[in-house]
Amino acid sequence: MLKNYLKIALRSVTKQKGYASVNIIGLAAGLACFVMILLFVQHELSYDRFHDGSEDIYRVIQRQPGNVYLSTDVFAVTPAALAGALAAEYPEVRAATPVMARNVLLGDSTATFLEEGIWASNEFFDVFTADFVYGSPVSALAEPQSLVLSRSLALKIFGETNPVGQTLTYQTDALYTVTGVIRDTPPNSSLRYSFIADFPQSEIAYEGVWNSNNTHTFFRLAEGVDAAEFEAKLPSLVSKYGVHRGGSDVPAEERTRYFVQPLTEVHLHPGFNFDIAFTGDIKYVYLFSAIGLIILILAGVNYTNLAVARSMQRAREVGLRKAIGAHRGQLIGQFLSESVLMSSCALLLALGLVHILLPHFNQLIDRPIQLEYLGNEALLPGLFGLVVVVGLLSGSYPALFMASLRPMHVLSGKRDGSSRRLRLQRLLIVGQYAVSIALIAGSFVIYRQMQFIQEKELGYDRDYVVTIPARDEALRTSFENLQEEWLRNPRITAVTTSSNLPTNIQCRQAINGWEGSGSEETLPIYCNTVGYDFLDVFGMELAAGRSFSRGLASDANAASLINEAAARALGWTSEEAVGRQFMHNDAERRVIGVVKDFHMHSMHLVIQPLILLLNQEPNAVTYISAKVRSEELTETIASMQQTVEAVSTYPFEYQFLDERFDELYQAEQRLGATFRFFTILALLIASLGLFGLAAYSAGQRKKEVGIRKVLGANTTSLVALLSSDFLRLVGIAFIVGAPVAYFAMRTWLDDFAYSIELGPGVFILSGIAALLIALCSVSYQAIRAALTNPVDVIRYE
Repeated sequence: MLKNYLKIALRSVTKQKGYASVNIIGLAAGLACFVMILLFVQHELSYDRFHDGSEDIYRVIQRQPGNVYLSTDVFAVTPAALAGALAAEYPEVRAATPVMARNVLLGDSTATFLEEGIWASNEFFDVFTADFVYGSPVSALAEPQSLVLSRSLALKIFGETNPVGQTLTYQTDALYTVTGVIRDTPPNSSLRYSFIADFPQSEIAYEGVWNSNNTHTFFRLAEGVDAAEFEAKLPSLVSKYGVHRGGSDVPAEERTRYFVQPLTEVHLHPGFNFDIAFTGDIKYVYLFSAIGLIILILAGVNYTNLAVARSMQRAREVGLRKAIGAHRGQLIGQFLSESVLMSSCALLLALGLVHILLPHFNQLIDRPIQLEYLGNEALLPGLFGLVVVVGLLSGSYPALFMASLRPMHVLSGKRDGSSRRLRLQRLLIVGQYAVSIALIAGSFVIYRQMQFIQEKELGYDRDYVVTIPARDEALRTSFENLQEEWLRNPRITAVTTSSNLPTNIQCRQAINGWEGSGSEETLPIYCNTVGYDFLDVFGMELAAGRSFSRGLASDANAASLINEAAARALGWTSEEAVGRQFMHNDAERRVIGVVKDFHMHSMHLVIQPLILLLNQEPNAVTYISAKVRSEELTETIASMQQTVEAVSTYPFEYQFLDERFDELYQAEQRLGATFRFFTILALLIASLGLFGLAAYSAGQRKKEVGIRKVLGANTTSLVALLSSDFLRLVGIAFIVGAPVAYFAMRTWLDDFAYSIELGPGVFILSGIAALLIALCSVSYQAIRAALTNPVDVIRYE
């Protein structure tokens, strides 16, 4: 029986090539989209699960009530001593290790390399799984100045030889011994590093200082230990070691609180300050999953819609089969087998599309996803199940509908169930285009918000500003000579130093003792130490007062600039602020000028109070920045490189400030590009379905069109007649889809402190775009039908 079903299904497909092509292409587009999103979701959920016993690995995060930094009071860093205390005082903890990110210069007598790695204790290998190529995890970091290299870094420095026992220069002045080589971390690891160096023991003695939070603490619980019960014991540790704001004199609701987070949640649940992990976002997993499912449903709807539309064409076939004894179950099986055959053909085409589109998709989502049939155990069973489910769900209603037709009615030419069929078609078209309109609106809103961010006045000039990280002490101490050399070049107009760039100022401190403040009152304030020409390099303007002056010695130790937000927070106008004094780090500071507010973080955050201090210590310099002219830019950079390399042992690195600005919005830019990708797919699928329905409808109405032409109807009126029903449904879809899009995008924009106004224009534009696309899909068939010679279609009557 199954063989007979497949034989008839193949005949039906080959007989109706146009219908089959539209169905297969639509299903293939939906399946390709769904498979790519399925691979993305699988990849995101797999992070850190390659570790043995990954469900028992956790990290400690802390909450400091009242210490709101970058919109949250939760921090991923802890005291360096915490790991040792956990292992020593809690038998439930099998192992614990401190981890600190390090960006250092490694090399030998022939070459040096700037590498990103970590400090960790020898217990690191008891917490995490590492595959050793050379060396042993038991003693790899047991001795001071030990170094474990990743396989790729070992190959880069030493080639194929075993490097264990070799020494490397660490930060130009220390010698570290290579004690092991491990395989590179997998792409689904939230911790990424090219080397592991031993954590200095003086830093992690748990009897030591507990008020410095600069280390990440990871630990492994004994099997079967409940994490929530263990977490409940941590407040006693906070009190015992006098953790910052952990004393008994602090109200319970204001004390520092430690929490534990499973390692398997680190990647998808970000939002903590100073996180070391490579993070994604569970919201995007949910969003993409929903979009993938919706697009797959749209593709299935196309099949259902076209199959129902063709039901009258096959009605007599069903009537004849029933008349000669076919059972309802046999008919249902026949039509479902056709549906599964269609979805199988579509899957083969979809896999081809996935291979073509996957590199582009990977760029959009910034993930190394691969389609591995053998390496991914769940893939082949999942694809088989997907074909069956899509085939059965897409074909179930048409199969049940056609199997329920009554032979007497269909053989006599009556339209059995035509009103039900028409209602279903209209409902499905409305659903398809409602989704398409919502996606179009979402794409428009994301694009306009990104355009708004690019065009908004930032308060500083980000064009043609070259920024160089000052990693080398020799470079920092040679700044004045370097500045003098650069300014001899007429293409370099100003040079300065700073501890933070204006795109992302991270340092935050507190001031007190200003006029009118209480004895215990403080103002949390972001802080940036800068060079004399900071305002000139970044094109910042003063609202009142003056900038730092080399001619006034008092500016070096007592002067400060504040921004307008700080003046408002202190209760002053910009003019009133000039000359006022306050205390900062136990030193008296006088305001000499007020800088106009500028966006020192992303536009997710409101502009905060800021203080600018004149830089006095070379070691406080993190960046050297230069304002350059647009002419002969390559030659300018080359001359800067030559000057830097003359004094620095580090590789020359530079980045334009506008590139750093764009990095703040990488997630939003990826979301916008991905949204456009899915929107195009959804529109393609919906348009294919509408094209097929329009073709079928035009074919069914050929005689009507011929008679109308004989009676004097012109082509324009006939095209309007054939198109109006479909376009009316798109109008209804707009009424359904626009409110959904509005609430979804309003929620997304609420995450920005500065955003576009969400007016009706973007949704009207989305509706017009959908209407034009639908018109293109329908009009071709309508024009073709309207131009048909009436003699050809009515002569058979």
